[in-house]
Amino acid sequence: MNTFTLNRRNITIIASYLLLTALFFTLGLFIGFHNNNSPITEQVSANANNTPQNTLSPTVVTESPSVYRVILEDGELRLYSDCGGTSRLISGEAISEDAYPVSDIAALKKGVVFSSLDGAASLIENFIS
Repeated sequence: MNTFTLNRRNITIIASYLLLTALFFTLGLFIGFHNNNSPITEQVSANANNTPQNTLSPTVVTESPSVYRVILEDGELRLYSDCGGTSRLISGEAISEDAYPVSDIAALKKGVVFSSLDGAASLIENFIS
């Protein structure tokens, strides 16, 4: 068998694989778009061991809260949303009071008020990280 025939056979095999791969990829895209024209609307969690994670996330509230309050109670840094005279706990994280200056702990025990959830979440993140 000569070299020209061998190279031609290899080129034909490689071209066949590439053509079939492109064909299957295109067919998959066509079937995917044909069955569902909308983008993915469901959010998937990548929590491998299914343990609950302590994250600060806003909850759906029918009335918007007027303020968010961060307060240190019973060794826990708690985040409350205060709206119309009612207070609702959003999150709580245990912290060590000995690791922070006395003035910071005293201010946290009195409570720190924020007009936005971002500010309150930022304060909590500074203390728990």
